[in-house]
Amino acid sequence: LMNYFLRFVRWAYYLKVLGIKIPLSLSCLVFLSGLAMSITPGKMGEVLKSHLLRDRTGVPVSISLPVVVMERITDLVAVVATGLVGLALLPVPVLITLSAVLAVCGAALLILAPNYSQRLVDIPLLRRWKIELLNSQQSLRLLMAPRIILGAVILGTVAWCSEGVALWVILRGLGESLDMQKVLPIYAAATLVGAITTLPGGLCGTEAGMVSLLQQNGLPRDVASAGTLLVRVVTLFFAVILGLVAPFFVKHIKVAGRPETQI
Repeated sequence: LMNYFLRFVRWAYYLKVLGIKIPLSLSCLVFLSGLAMSITPGKMGEVLKSHLLRDRTGVPVSISLPVVVMERITDLVAVVATGLVGLALLPVPVLITLSAVLAVCGAALLILAPNYSQRLVDIPLLRRWKIELLNSQQSLRLLMAPRIILGAVILGTVAWCSEGVALWVILRGLGESLDMQKVLPIYAAATLVGAITTLPGGLCGTEAGMVSLLQQNGLPRDVASAGTLLVRVVTLFFAVILGLVAPFFVKHIKVAGRPETQI
């Protein structure tokens, strides 16, 4: 819950930066609805949030979509920061793959940067969406300000650390005492392994990585497996349940007029 709360604060912060003013209750429900898409590859299904905003408030998808993009990018940076020590525990092939993924993400971010994305608009194939692309470009320009990115990464880092704390609590409940400074990187590293697999919700990759890393740190296989299963239930699957319930309440939130934006 702490993870979701802090990520919601980041979501609300991004909307404020873009000047999108909507009721707090609606903003919260839209955010929670996106959690149902945690099981989509790369969580790209969270684009649903932009469509819900459009349907309920009239905010164009092209304006709010960069928020979802920046959420994913800052999440990646936050998890890497959390698992920086734990990355040394990973096999060399995984580290090489992770480095390649990070390089691709960095290149994508560079392409999306306002100074470069302007050239994309002029590509003949993309000219039909010129207005939408320019709107997204303006949103990205605002969200990529250094102070905005720093604040988002700090919120994301604390948020993902809280899920690592959940694993630590579960392991203590199973009678095993593993130092917090080991548990947090293990959780983050396993999450990154799941992300590399690109499978929905990091399934299989995250679980296998977490069990393996816990065993490497002296935990019996049965405890490592039970701890991994339980932490996935109270994080990933709990998120999906909340995300599936939230949309049923979104339509009941009244919105007076259309929200103003800076775009």
